[in-house]
Amino acid sequence: MDQDIHLIKRPFLLMAGGPLFNIEKRVGLIKQNAPLTVRRAVLAALLTWVPLLILSAIERRVFGHNVPVPFLRDFSTYSRFLFAVPLLLAAENILGPRIAEAAAHFVTSGVVIEKDFQQFDKTVELGLRSRDSVLAEIIIAILAYIVSVVSFWATAVHATTWYATRENNGASLTWAGWWLIGFCAPLFNFLVLRWLWRLFLWFQFLARVRRLDIQLFPTHPDQAGGLGFVGMTQRFFGILLFSHSLAVTGVLANEIVYDRLTLQHFIPAIAAYVIVAVGIMVGPLVLFMGTLLKTKRLGLYQYGTLATTYTGAFHKKWIQHANSEHEPVLGTGDIQSLADLGNSYTFVERMNALPIGPITLIHLVIASLLPMTLLLLTVMPLKDILKLLFKVLL
Repeated sequence: MDQDIHLIKRPFLLMAGGPLFNIEKRVGLIKQNAPLTVRRAVLAALLTWVPLLILSAIERRVFGHNVPVPFLRDFSTYSRFLFAVPLLLAAENILGPRIAEAAAHFVTSGVVIEKDFQQFDKTVELGLRSRDSVLAEIIIAILAYIVSVVSFWATAVHATTWYATRENNGASLTWAGWWLIGFCAPLFNFLVLRWLWRLFLWFQFLARVRRLDIQLFPTHPDQAGGLGFVGMTQRFFGILLFSHSLAVTGVLANEIVYDRLTLQHFIPAIAAYVIVAVGIMVGPLVLFMGTLLKTKRLGLYQYGTLATTYTGAFHKKWIQHANSEHEPVLGTGDIQSLADLGNSYTFVERMNALPIGPITLIHLVIASLLPMTLLLLTVMPLKDILKLLFKVLL
């Protein structure tokens, strides 16, 4: 495989580009082969959570009883700006190399054959050109601000908080509130929307590769014709689900603690969220379903024909005694060959319709739900939760 890497004209580095990436690179936050993840995470906190803390302190809304919801008792500030934002940045270093490796594996594994190498290179170039689009990131930034403003006005402020003061005719923002709506919330939404854009580019790349004359084999042990590596790559997208679920958990915690809503009230919404989130991550892989089903159906016909021919000859030789040389059954390779043929046919029968296995799906579901287990603290003590976990694990 290493000898074939030279066949790849340009790696599909989906994270190493775009206007914001170039700005980070110019100011030294990103260096060649050294993304400096810790520095970027610290800077994210310094630009979001810390200013909000300082501005809230100036207006005496950090803690105490001056407002019903002081800054240090707002769970969403921790979940979004101290955890989710740094994780969304760190995810670039986890997903970037793995997406590039998966893209290259189409060539090095032989799924994409030599006659399509040039078209494959064009597919990579198209994806990277979209990655570097200035217009795309401007639109994402505008949408991030729109989502932030609409979310604030659509969510009624029932009581005075650290970021807004409740008034008869609505709510007015505090200094911290202006920084929240003007920078912090748009930054979080920008990172989420940019990841959705990158995810779209990855699936667009897969769709273009699918239209090539890809070589799939129904007996491949990954039970996906040789595309199992695509599903394995999707497993790493769990960090995005985990990051976003952290942010959602903080918002739900506020609803439970301050609006007196029960955890049971949110169970349908949580279930719908997990289904939609996991569906976004793996749904576009349905693109390969038709190709895989066709490969499986053709494989069943081909190996079925081979099995009929071989078992017919086997039956004549050993059952009808057409063996003129009277070869002894013990030690013959015919029986082992028959068993190998049966195993091959079984592999074809077990071939999946999607290039993703149940383990990856479980991994993504757990990544979505794991942060929300913290909400159990609102309905039962920590020691009872730990006992329950030990019972499940043991």
